[in-house]
Amino acid sequence: MAYRTWLEFISQMRMARKSIKLDCMHCACYNASVGRPLQIRNVPEPVLETLRERADEVHMSLAAYVLEVLTQHVATKSMNQVLAGPRLRHGRPLANREILDLISRGRR
Repeated sequence: MAYRTWLEFISQMRMARKSIKLDCMHCACYNASVGRPLQIRNVPEPVLETLRERADEVHMSLAAYVLEVLTQHVATKSMNQVLAGPRLRHGRPLANREILDLISRGRR
């Protein structure tokens, strides 16, 4: 497409940018597979220093280390998820005495 003037080109680019909802240049450069940034404010200094030290120990940047820690954290089940697991079984709920009997039989 040929533009007659530089202003016409700029005008067309601005309209195109608005139509695809790009607010800034870095948004245009990132593709959809890149995660959204996470910013954590008011991190206590001792916590931040410990994270920096641990990141240095494994030769990682602070951001890469924190991302790895968070990824490992969400890969494990929470206590509520673990406790909800036995309730997913079929049949009648077990009484406390039945549970204790099963545990003691398993220890023999």
